[in-house]
Amino acid sequence: MGATTTIRKSELPDDDLFMQAKEGDVEAFNSLFYRYERKVYVYCMKVLMDEDLAHDAFQEAFMRLYQHRQSYDGRNFMVWFFTIVRNVCLNMKRNRKVTVPFETSQANVANAEVRDVVLYEQVAAALNKLPHDYREAIVLYEYEGYSYQEIAEIINASIATVKIRIFRARKMLRTILYPVVHDYEF
Repeated sequence: MGATTTIRKSELPDDDLFMQAKEGDVEAFNSLFYRYERKVYVYCMKVLMDEDLAHDAFQEAFMRLYQHRQSYDGRNFMVWFFTIVRNVCLNMKRNRKVTVPFETSQANVANAEVRDVVLYEQVAAALNKLPHDYREAIVLYEYEGYSYQEIAEIINASIATVKIRIFRARKMLRTILYPVVHDYEF
């Protein structure tokens, strides 16, 4: 007798899971939600620099993912979804002028040393000073771990443009953070 192998939804590739979700499989959609919830929230937070806006963008992105699931064309799910997330964040930035600086929540820093919190806040403030295009590229590359190709697809730009934005973002961050890092004792 042959043994049947059951593959759990959590083990399926994103594209396969979303094809099942597209057909109405709620469990498949939930698996994708749990797989991407942290990445999406962190991205929204780093791009919007505001907890309330990030939370709203997070919810809106998953709601749009569900509402527009029938328009999925079978291409790379992660790129397709992060294009939705990016557009939600851009719309939120456009519709609400963000004037509140990035704040570190107490939950995130409860166990950190004060000097690490100060450095974290200074890096967040430096990110906030970058032009949106540069901040978006550096966040996707450094924090989210996407390749140049994936970022290019998400932001609808060439790989050369992505590389230039990341290079310029790093250069600007070095300039902004030099006084901080220069005086910081490791």
